[in-house]
Amino acid sequence: MEPQRGAAATDTSRFTVSGHRVDVGEALRTHAIEQLAGVAAKYFGGVEDVAVTFSRTGKGGFGCSIRVHSGRDLRFEGHAEDADAHAAFNQALERVAKQLRRRKRALREDKPVNPDKQGAL
Repeated sequence: MEPQRGAAATDTSRFTVSGHRVDVGEALRTHAIEQLAGVAAKYFGGVEDVAVTFSRTGKGGFGCSIRVHSGRDLRFEGHAEDADAHAAFNQALERVAKQLRRRKRALREDKPVNPDKQGAL
């Protein structure tokens, strides 16, 4: 069954943004949900569950951990640390996006007939 595409796909997704000993403000929460919805819609047309956790590091910065469950037992994780919470989130999101991109490419290239491999006329 092919996942839904477009705005309807983000309606079925669950986004959880929380902080471990950190108060996550509304601006950071909104930024995280918007960015995650865009990445989810881009690669798989939506995801089932996304969990983002912000925490403090021992160095005075922030850590961000992202866990994505996109169905069919596909799970992706990314973690990053930075002095700024937004930067830590963006770095972790890049890692998750790279995993999603590679997985989508592997699924696409695994087809028996691939016009990209044979060349277009």
